[in-house]
Amino acid sequence: MLPPDSAETVHLKPIEIWYLYKTKILTYGGIILAGLVIFASVQIYQYQITSGSQSLYEKAQTASDFQAVLQKYPGTPAAGNAALRLADKLRAEKKYDESVTVLRGFIANYPQHPLAAGGWTSLAATYEMQGKLDEALQANQQGIAKFPEAYTTPIAMMSQARIYRAKGQNDDARRIYQDVSYRFPQSIYAQEASRELHFLKK
Repeated sequence: MLPPDSAETVHLKPIEIWYLYKTKILTYGGIILAGLVIFASVQIYQYQITSGSQSLYEKAQTASDFQAVLQKYPGTPAAGNAALRLADKLRAEKKYDESVTVLRGFIANYPQHPLAAGGWTSLAATYEMQGKLDEALQANQQGIAKFPEAYTTPIAMMSQARIYRAKGQNDDARRIYQDVSYRFPQSIYAQEASRELHFLKK
């Protein structure tokens, strides 16, 4: 005989559990199944988009080809790559304003792209080729501020120093060269900065 304060364990058969809880089982099962279907559909769609965009990008050669990738697959990594390639082609053709527009769009729409820092450096280079030195300095500064540890940072800094020298602001150029030597002591940029400092002292 069980003690008065203990409860007898009830063992239900599977069929009894089904009849007792079939509504909840069907409801939750349907929710889980719907979630799995949605998840699988999203994964398949993303794979198709990624695969399609990459395939189109790899075939692209001309400015119109890269523009097609941007228009058909906006937001994809391949479209970001296409934007940078398109900007390079436009700059090579001396279509500087168009190149700037593409780069500004890339910077705004692809902030997490692996080459996002390169977008700022490319923008600065485009401005510099246009002779818009103040805009080039600003673009380099913004790129450095947003991506201080990026591979493009010493490139942007050396660009800044070069522009300062072109503007006759040798003290500012000297400060940048010294900063490059301090921050990237084992790099080729530090070696170049040291050479430039030597010439500035003369």
